[in-house]
Amino acid sequence: MICLYGLAGSGKSTAAVALRTLLTERGYAVEIIKLAAPLYALQGQVYRAAGRQIGAWEHDNELLRSLAAHLRRINPTSLVDNFLSRVDRAQHEGADIVINDDMRNVDPDYHAMRAAGFSFVRVACSDEVRARRLTVRADRNIVADSDATWGYDQIEPDWTIDTSPEDTDLDHQVEIVADKWLARETTM
Repeated sequence: MICLYGLAGSGKSTAAVALRTLLTERGYAVEIIKLAAPLYALQGQVYRAAGRQIGAWEHDNELLRSLAAHLRRINPTSLVDNFLSRVDRAQHEGADIVINDDMRNVDPDYHAMRAAGFSFVRVACSDEVRARRLTVRADRNIVADSDATWGYDQIEPDWTIDTSPEDTDLDHQVEIVADKWLARETTM
C-alpha cells in the first residue's frame, strides 16, 4: 500500500497513474482508491439539490473541505475508516497493490494509514507550476494552501518525487520509487 501526497496541483494523480501503469506492466493487480470518494458522492448530492451539475471527480474545493470538516466533526475517523474498509475489500478481491493519491489530513488519516502499513511518497512541486496546473484543471474554485495549512510538513515521507521542472521525467522518478518500495516490501 502506497500513498502519494502533496498540495493541490502538485501532480499526485498523474504520478499515481504512472505508478499504476508501471506496476501493472510488471504483472501486479493495482487499484487506485480515493480516500475522499464519500466526499465526491456528497458533493454530487449537494449540487443536485441546488439544481446544478458537477462531474463525478470535479473539484469544488470549498464544498469538499466543508463536507470533510462536518464529517470529521461528527466522526473524526469516518473518512479513513471508510477508506481502509475499501482497501481491505480490494485486497480480498485480488488487488496486489493499492495506491492512494488524495490523503488530506495528518490526524487521523496519515496516522491510521501509516499504522495500516502504507508507505508515503511526497509529490513536491513549485507554487508557480502548481498555480498553472490548477488554472488548467478548471476547478470550480481554488483554495490557497501550503504544506503547513495541510499539515504535510508533519509527515515523514519514505520518498519524494519533484514534478516542478518542465523537463521532469516523471516515469523515471516513479520507477525509482517503485523499485525502492518493492525492494523494501519484499524484505519485510
